[in-house]
Amino acid sequence: MSAPHPAPPPGPLPLSPPDRPPGLRDHLTFLALLALVAACFLGWGLAGLLLCLLLPPRYGRPLGRRTIRAGFRFLLGAMERSGLVELDLSALAPLGRARGVVVAPNHLSLIDVMLVVAALPDAACIMKAGLERNPAMGGGRLAGYIPNDAALPVLRRSVEALREGANLVVFPEGTRSPDGRVGPFHPGFALIARRAGAPVQPVFIESNTRYLGKGWPIWRRPAFPLRYRARLGEPVTVQGPATAFAERLRCGYDAALGQARP
Repeated sequence: MSAPHPAPPPGPLPLSPPDRPPGLRDHLTFLALLALVAACFLGWGLAGLLLCLLLPPRYGRPLGRRTIRAGFRFLLGAMERSGLVELDLSALAPLGRARGVVVAPNHLSLIDVMLVVAALPDAACIMKAGLERNPAMGGGRLAGYIPNDAALPVLRRSVEALREGANLVVFPEGTRSPDGRVGPFHPGFALIARRAGAPVQPVFIESNTRYLGKGWPIWRRPAFPLRYRARLGEPVTVQGPATAFAERLRCGYDAALGQARP
């Protein structure tokens, strides 16, 4: 567990690109899925805001996290049944036993968090500051998700969550990749893991589409089918300076995803 390089054995072949010609059925199904996602997020968001007022955190957080996980599993299942999305997430099954782990996926699109949290029990996420005030994100507020508005409160709350046995989902890149490649890693996740004495679990996400990547709005229809695959690397512990550790880990992601740079 102490090795700083997360690369797994040689990965599978690259995902084939979307290859279906555009059609009316896909267009209508895409619109129906967007409506379903919007209804789920807004409905649970408003319910979560209400429950924040009614329930103390010791009851609200477990309820919020279980409901979000179940909701993401439902939405991913609906996407697969629609025929627009193909998922290969079987390698994430070991996350079902995780406890007190920093789960660190690369960040291709907004769908990444759904892929990971659907497989992960008792997940707390670090989310963009300001989203906790969005009515659609009320469920995240109930679940005790942590806004990244100030470094010290984020560090404190993240360490507390890990020591209580929650699993912390954090994207080391801090934002979605603009080109589908792994970007620079910020060292904050390494500082959190070291302070909490928690392992870092690399997650390698691959896709054949840039849909919902940086600059792609949710309503802009992509080509179908969308394909997503996720794999786990070996858990690692933080060694040495956090910045150097983060850079070594990023190099491991590049190697695992076939994106090594000169």
